[in-house]
Amino acid sequence: MRGHHLRPRIVASTVIAVVVAVCPGGSARAGGDAARGKAVFVRQCALCHTADRDGGNRFGPALFGIVGRKAGSAPGFAYSAAFRTRVDWDWSEEAIGGFVTSPSTMVPGTAMGVFQGVAARDRDDLVAYLLTLR
Repeated sequence: MRGHHLRPRIVASTVIAVVVAVCPGGSARAGGDAARGKAVFVRQCALCHTADRDGGNRFGPALFGIVGRKAGSAPGFAYSAAFRTRVDWDWSEEAIGGFVTSPSTMVPGTAMGVFQGVAARDRDDLVAYLLTLR
């Protein structure tokens, strides 16, 4: 079968648009409350991710400085095959908001697919907190 080895590339803006359309509440904005976002991070993210400048990777990549970073580029982290082959965007507020709301919708087969996602009511707060990690 000719061409069976070719995989379609997912365009980041299309994926983000689909996630925003599928996930209630629209796209994430920095208008959230960073203090509440830190509490969301501790409750839902800190088991697998660090947020400190020198925190290092855990089950998931370190998130310090994530905003503006190319997805899949945290030094020393072994990303899943699904993540390595499907992502081609930088982590913007919208991309982070979409991913944390529904990781397996945005990157089918991602190892983070075991995480059910952050509730829409917490999303903007979490993104606001991640924006402070610079």
